[in-house]
Amino acid sequence: MRNRNVLLLAALLALGAPGAARAGEGWALTVGAWGGVSRYDVLGLRHGLGTVGSADGQDLLDGRFDTVGASVVLRIRWLDLGFLYEGTLVDEGADSEVLTPLVGFKWDLTRRIRLDLLAELGGHKITNVGAGNPLALETETVWLPYVGVRPSLSLRFPAGPAHIVLSATPFARWDLVKKQVSVPLSDSERTFYEAGGSTFGLVGGIGFEI
Repeated sequence: MRNRNVLLLAALLALGAPGAARAGEGWALTVGAWGGVSRYDVLGLRHGLGTVGSADGQDLLDGRFDTVGASVVLRIRWLDLGFLYEGTLVDEGADSEVLTPLVGFKWDLTRRIRLDLLAELGGHKITNVGAGNPLALETETVWLPYVGVRPSLSLRFPAGPAHIVLSATPFARWDLVKKQVSVPLSDSERTFYEAGGSTFGLVGGIGFEI
């Protein structure tokens, strides 16, 4: 509820800000999708007692992986408001997803080239923790709050009353907490993963703007 109130207040301020907009003054809605590469570096990883060695599954949450996602961004004069979903396939079968609202501002460098500076404050979900361990009886899921930034450079092409948008976006995210994930093993022992870290990536996207 608090996030909704903040976004509503920001929208009202944008509507009332005199002289804040340049070309493209008013509002626009962009729906886009993208794909690229990213790297997730956990802050730590350790195992409990038992027959599992320290090297088992150590690549589970640490490595390079493909990422795909989609977003909806409403631009009100200079203000950007939106929502983003992103999914990834991490090494050894664990999956990572991101859900977050977006807030930021746009800067029209020219009539066709635009820079969006966006901030993220959302949730990072990691599922199938333990999937790379042959002794694991079941996998686990963990949610981590995070913050992130994503400057996006876009090239807009007129398409009738709308625009086709091509974009290139580097991004960075930081989990705000570390969580220990306990996975039961077939030998009645448990192994522990400590999840939480940073993500860096680069994606290219295509969108449609009205």
